[in-house]
Amino acid sequence: MNDKLYTMPIGAVDSMQIPVESKSQSKPGKRRSSPKTYRSMLYFIVSLPITIVYFVFMVTGLALSIGLTPIFVGIPLFFAVAKGLDYIVRFEQELVRSLLDIPRPNEERRTDMKLEGAGFMQRMKLGFDGAKFARNIMLIMGRFVSSINFFSLTITVVAVALGLITLPVLHQIFLQTMDLNILENSVFALFNIDWTLSQQYISYVVAGLVFALIANWVIRMLMDVQRRMLFVSYEEERQY
Repeated sequence: MNDKLYTMPIGAVDSMQIPVESKSQSKPGKRRSSPKTYRSMLYFIVSLPITIVYFVFMVTGLALSIGLTPIFVGIPLFFAVAKGLDYIVRFEQELVRSLLDIPRPNEERRTDMKLEGAGFMQRMKLGFDGAKFARNIMLIMGRFVSSINFFSLTITVVAVALGLITLPVLHQIFLQTMDLNILENSVFALFNIDWTLSQQYISYVVAGLVFALIANWVIRMLMDVQRRMLFVSYEEERQY
């Protein structure tokens, strides 16, 4: 039996250790930043007329391109409308990224050799993607429906919160100027709750603040739904 002991050189053990920290540092963390409520609220209010313009452009462009196909004008018009829809979806995605402070994904621009020296129609055919075109149509239609619902929900929750908070001031204004008591048939009178006017004012303001927090949460959730509808991810490396 060999009783000799073989010693390893100094530093050999350290060199054999697997670097664990480098693996953990290579994974980029999710950059989640909470959306600004006032920006999201303004976005939902303004987006309703804008999405109507998107929908009219899509329907009119597709109808004209199909109707003008026999005279060979509808084919280039169809490709132009498809390109316009792609620009609209990209614009909406960039707008959501800027509102939510989401970094843009790193896109590598590749030049296709087939596009060099090709004519207008050839470029339009090579740049057309059927799957992306169908996705853009579905996104704009869904965006049109969601903008109506999100606009209604945003206006409702904001109006209720502001109405409850400013109710004491409005009550005094109507009472002093027009001798009109808007709290005559209030909830307290309906349930025969004998509270003073100051106690009613405090309860309305507290209820308004609570509803403002609920409205804040609702707007944030609606903005997150809008982000998911437009296939915008919080991760830079993940592209749709």
